[in-house]
Amino acid sequence: MYESFVNVLREKGAGVRAYRECATVAREQIGHDDDNAAALFLISVTAQKFVDSYDDQPLTVEAAGKELERFSEIVGLLDQAYAEGSAAERIAALNAVAAKLADEPVNS
Repeated sequence: MYESFVNVLREKGAGVRAYRECATVAREQIGHDDDNAAALFLISVTAQKFVDSYDDQPLTVEAAGKELERFSEIVGLLDQAYAEGSAAERIAALNAVAAKLADEPVNS
């Protein structure tokens, strides 16, 4: 369900433009999919954080790999909960992702 966002990154080189596309597409889908709005919002925020961090900044191959792994982990958690989980499991996944994002430093 949400793995398509990871596929976009892999197909387009996992750079700033690909993350920007993911953020935009996720945000646009929110208005058309109320049942998935919270998950799509978190995916959008996650992708946008990458854009904010690396737009006009150097991105090493190592950093790109770590960021793709992080994004894939977040999307995978949401994907599994929404594909197979109960309402409680979905909420738990949303809370886990939100907590993970909240623990990350804010860019200045």
